Parts: sequence; C-alpha cells; structure tokens
Amino acid sequence: MIKIRNAKMDEFHALEEISVSSMSEPWKEADFMSAEKNEYALILAAVEEDEPVGYAVGYFAADEAELPSIAVSPQMRRRGIGDALLNELFIQVRQRGAAKLFLEVRESNEAAIALYEKNGFITAGTRRHFYSNPEEDALVMMKLL
Repeated sequence: MIKIRNAKMDEFHALEEISVSSMSEPWKEADFMSAEKNEYALILAAVEEDEPVGYAVGYFAADEAELPSIAVSPQMRRRGIGDALLNELFIQVRQRGAAKLFLEVRESNEAAIALYEKNGFITAGTRRHFYSNPEEDALVMMKLL
C-alpha cells in the first residue's frame, strides 16, 4: 500500500536516487536539504513499506505555488503514484493559501504532460531554451486550485 506523507530528512538520499533515475537535471540530496530549510517549501514522499518510491516538491508564496520537481521510481510508474502525490500537493498548498499552481515540463515529455493535463493543468506559455542536456523548451503549465 502506498502512503503519501511529508518526507523525512533521512530519506533525501533515496529521493535523490529516484530523481537521478527519472530526469536529466535531477534534484540532489543538497537540493532536498535546502528545500527542507525553506519555510515556504514542502517535500512529499510516496512510500511503500517505509521505502520512498516517489516524491513531489512544492513552494508556495502568497496565492501562488510552484512544483519544481516530481518523480516516481521507474519500476513503480503507472500505478497512480504521480496522481496521489499531485492530489496531496494540491491539498497542502491550498491550505497554505495558494490559488494557482505552476510548473515547467520538457516539451517532449508526453507522459508527464498527460499526467498534468489529467490532473487539471493547462498550458500557459513556453520558456525558450529552458532545459539543457539536451537543450529544449519548457511548457509552463498552470492549475487553478
């Protein structure tokens, strides 16, 4: 059974491993530590038998929130974990006053775009040459909470 909860600091190395296995510009353990120290951030973990299998990071300020990183272990994908992480993120940032949630996604990442659209995000614009390794534009997506 998958549980979604706030991540623990001793899980940040495992979250880094998930990120490294999932993206070309992964979050490192130091990035999670930095977010942990930020009072306007939250880090969610999807855990199975107390082992992290996914995560989502959110930042919030005033009436806006941002999703800078979300990932699920490759062997755990297509089981609804991304949906569960997003739904918990929606609840928690809404409780902190956010009315809108933004994210950037590689233009070629069809699986992620489908996940976001299924969860109510719309494309709000494009950031040219946003990503490197390889260079690519990012779609800016937004969801009203």
